[in-house]
Amino acid sequence: MKLILSRHGNTFGPGDKVTWVGRRTDLTLTAEGCRQAQDLGNALCQSGAMLGGIYCGPLRRTRQYAEIIVERIGAAPVPIVDSRLAEIDYGAWEGLSSQEIITQFGREEFEGWERSGAWPESSGWSPSEATLAHGVTTFVGQLARTHREDSAVLAVTSNGVLRYFLRLAGNSLNGKVGTGHICILEVLQGKCRVHAWNIAPDPDHLSELLSKALRMGPTDTTSSP
Repeated sequence: MKLILSRHGNTFGPGDKVTWVGRRTDLTLTAEGCRQAQDLGNALCQSGAMLGGIYCGPLRRTRQYAEIIVERIGAAPVPIVDSRLAEIDYGAWEGLSSQEIITQFGREEFEGWERSGAWPESSGWSPSEATLAHGVTTFVGQLARTHREDSAVLAVTSNGVLRYFLRLAGNSLNGKVGTGHICILEVLQGKCRVHAWNIAPDPDHLSELLSKALRMGPTDTTSSP
C-alpha cells in the first residue's frame, strides 16, 4: 500500500504574524492554502491514482484540505476524520512565534525539536509522546489491514504528527514538512519504507512523482525539495 501523507495548506496570509498552532487553535485555510489543496487534487488526477481511502485530522484546516482534494478528484471516497491525525497541543508554545519561544523558553529545547524532533519536556505538550507515537502506529496498522497492498491511501494531517510517521519508517531524516507538502510511504508486510519526504506541491512534479511511486515496487528511496 502506498500511503500519501499531506500536511494541510497555509493558514497564515502575507503580513500575518506566524505562530505555533496546535490542536487548540482551529484555523481555516487561507486562499493560498486552498490553492495548495487544489494543486494536490490536480496532481492526483494527473497521476491516475485511484485512492482506496482518504483520511484527515479533526481540525478545520485538515478537514477543509481533504474536502477540496475530493472536489478536484470527483469520484473519490468521502474523507474519514480520525483523531489520531490531530496535531500536537503545543502547550505554553501555542500562539507564540518561533522567536518568542526562544526568548521565553531558550534555544536548546526549540532547536532540539526543530532539528531532531526531541520532545521538549518543560512546555506542557500533549498528548504524551508515547500516546502520539502509538496513535500513528495503530493508524498505519489499521490501514494495512483494511486496504489492499496495491492500493493508495491519502492522509491529511499536521507537521508535528508527520514526524512520527517518519520514525515509524525507521528514518533519521529531519521530519519537518512544509505547508501543503507531501510525503509517500510504502506499507508492506508490516513494514514502512520512505519513497519521498517533504515534496513541494507543484502539480507537474507531484503528478510525475506520484505516478512513479505508484508503479514502483518496494524500495527505500527518499526525496526532498
